[in-house]
Amino acid sequence: MSRELSQTGIKEFIAANGLDLDVLDKREETVEALRQECNFFIRSFMNYLEDRLSVIEHRLNRLEQLVKEGYGYHKDGM
Repeated sequence: MSRELSQTGIKEFIAANGLDLDVLDKREETVEALRQECNFFIRSFMNYLEDRLSVIEHRLNRLEQLVKEGYGYHKDGM
Protein backbone atom coordinates (compact mmCIF):
# COMPACT_ATOMS: atom_id res chain seq x y z
CA MET A 1 0.00 0.00 0.00
CA SER A 2 1.61 3.23 -1.16
CA ARG A 3 1.45 6.29 1.07
CA GLU A 4 1.96 8.64 -1.86
CA LEU A 5 -1.11 10.38 -3.19
CA SER A 6 -1.71 10.81 -6.86
CA GLN A 7 -2.46 14.24 -8.32
CA THR A 8 -6.05 13.09 -8.86
CA GLY A 9 -6.32 11.95 -5.24
CA ILE A 10 -5.02 15.29 -4.01
CA LYS A 11 -7.44 17.24 -6.21
CA GLU A 12 -10.34 15.08 -5.05
CA PHE A 13 -9.37 15.60 -1.40
CA ILE A 14 -9.16 19.37 -1.87
CA ALA A 15 -12.54 19.54 -3.62
CA ALA A 16 -14.24 17.16 -1.14
CA ASN A 17 -13.17 19.33 1.80
CA GLY A 18 -14.06 22.67 0.24
CA LEU A 19 -10.45 23.78 0.12
CA ASP A 20 -10.79 24.85 -3.50
CA LEU A 21 -13.29 27.58 -2.70
CA ASP A 22 -12.12 31.16 -2.45
CA VAL A 23 -13.54 32.65 0.72
CA LEU A 24 -13.31 36.14 -0.73
CA ASP A 25 -15.63 35.18 -3.58
CA LYS A 26 -18.45 34.83 -1.08
CA ARG A 27 -17.76 38.14 0.62
CA GLU A 28 -18.67 41.60 -0.57
CA GLU A 29 -15.34 43.06 0.48
CA THR A 30 -12.46 43.10 -1.92
CA VAL A 31 -8.87 42.32 -1.06
CA GLU A 32 -8.10 46.04 -1.34
CA ALA A 33 -10.82 46.90 1.20
CA LEU A 34 -9.47 44.28 3.58
CA ARG A 35 -5.93 45.60 3.10
CA GLN A 36 -7.06 49.15 3.88
CA GLU A 37 -8.92 48.00 6.98
CA CYS A 38 -5.85 46.08 8.16
CA ASN A 39 -3.64 49.13 7.58
CA PHE A 40 -6.10 51.27 9.56
CA PHE A 41 -5.92 48.88 12.51
CA ILE A 42 -2.13 48.81 12.34
CA ARG A 43 -1.93 52.63 12.25
CA SER A 44 -4.40 52.88 15.14
CA PHE A 45 -2.41 50.42 17.22
CA MET A 46 0.86 52.20 16.49
CA ASN A 47 -0.70 55.55 17.45
CA TYR A 48 -1.94 53.99 20.69
CA LEU A 49 1.56 52.66 21.47
CA GLU A 50 3.10 56.02 20.67
CA ASP A 51 0.65 57.78 23.00
CA ARG A 52 1.31 55.30 25.83
CA LEU A 53 5.09 55.62 25.42
CA SER A 54 4.78 59.42 25.48
CA VAL A 55 2.86 59.24 28.75
CA ILE A 56 5.47 56.91 30.25
CA GLU A 57 8.27 59.21 29.10
CA HIS A 58 6.51 62.23 30.61
CA ARG A 59 6.03 60.43 33.94
CA LEU A 60 9.67 59.34 34.03
CA ASN A 61 10.84 62.87 33.29
CA ARG A 62 8.60 64.21 36.04
CA LEU A 63 9.89 61.58 38.47
CA GLU A 64 13.49 62.47 37.63
CA GLN A 65 12.69 66.13 38.19
CA LEU A 66 11.11 65.41 41.58
CA VAL A 67 14.13 63.33 42.63
CA LYS A 68 16.49 66.13 41.61
CA GLU A 69 14.41 68.58 43.64
CA GLY A 70 14.60 66.27 46.63
CA TYR A 71 10.92 65.35 46.95
CA GLY A 72 10.49 61.93 48.53
CA TYR A 73 14.20 61.24 48.46
CA HIS A 74 16.30 60.97 51.59
CA LYS A 75 20.04 60.51 51.49
CA ASP A 76 20.02 58.50 54.70
CA GLY A 77 17.55 55.99 53.25
CA MET A 78 14.54 57.07 55.33
